Amino acid sequence: LRENMHTTIKTLFDKGYNKSQIAGMLEIDRGTVREVLKRIEDGKEIRRKSVPTILDPYKDIINTKLTQELSAKRIYQDLKDDGYTGSYDSIKRYAREFKKNNAEIFMVNHTLPGEEAQVDFGYIGKIPDPEGMFKKAWVFCMILSYSRMMYCEIVFNQEVKTFIQCHEHAFQYFGGVPKTVKIDNLKAAILQANFYEPVYQREYRQFAEYYSFSSIPCRIKTPTDKAKIESGVKYVKKNFFKGRNLKTFELYEEKLNNWLKNICNSRIHGTTKRIPNEVFAQEEKAALNQLPAKNYSFCSWITRKVNSNCHLCFD
Repeated sequence: LRENMHTTIKTLFDKGYNKSQIAGMLEIDRGTVREVLKRIEDGKEIRRKSVPTILDPYKDIINTKLTQELSAKRIYQDLKDDGYTGSYDSIKRYAREFKKNNAEIFMVNHTLPGEEAQVDFGYIGKIPDPEGMFKKAWVFCMILSYSRMMYCEIVFNQEVKTFIQCHEHAFQYFGGVPKTVKIDNLKAAILQANFYEPVYQREYRQFAEYYSFSSIPCRIKTPTDKAKIESGVKYVKKNFFKGRNLKTFELYEEKLNNWLKNICNSRIHGTTKRIPNEVFAQEEKAALNQLPAKNYSFCSWITRKVNSNCHLCFD
């Protein structure tokens, strides 16, 4: 019997019905009613009897392969070679249940308007650069955690100056500066990763001071610390870049800007169920800190040894 039937039997018995009456009402055997009430009285846990399945001999193997992050399709193909005669759907259902039961638990971080932005890079393959040469490229993304308003830009390196310029372009796109920026432990910003006392890249630290925002590095191998930008990068890669082969860098820039305006920031967001640019305009833009009067001026920080003649070489 299912758990709800046990509850029904106990409820009817507590209301004063005898075992025969309960058996007649529920159309079950009186002995079954007696056994259920005895188990409840003894405080025994009610469990359904396990039914043998075709997957039983393979469950240890399937669990190991799922831990290795192999897909249900791949596991099905491997098990067929080992003599498995069941269906792919059985493995798919088992894999879905396994992942649900072993999902990592984490807290959802809610933020106030203008309080936080998250940034990251995503590799997008080789595309034409401004000179027409095919080079490895990344998309820089910054997302405002409250409204989910996003800014994206194509870059061809992840150097400090590029990273900082992308921040500036994002702040100008939003028309203001958030109070904190969550970053991954990129070498462009963090020289030594540590959640409590990270060693910041000097230029990035000075840039943060100039724009009056606090930079917060995320914990290593903890994508949930910046889940919003992780999802944002996946979205722009799949929705805009995947399957798109344009002839020039200028076309990529033009279409990416149009995509940001007309699709990304104008859609109903899957989590908030609200339109990012409307939430941004109505609630978040006014909460951002003002931009400084002029852009940040870059410096060059270089270590040099002094020669025995009291001179050093630079450029």
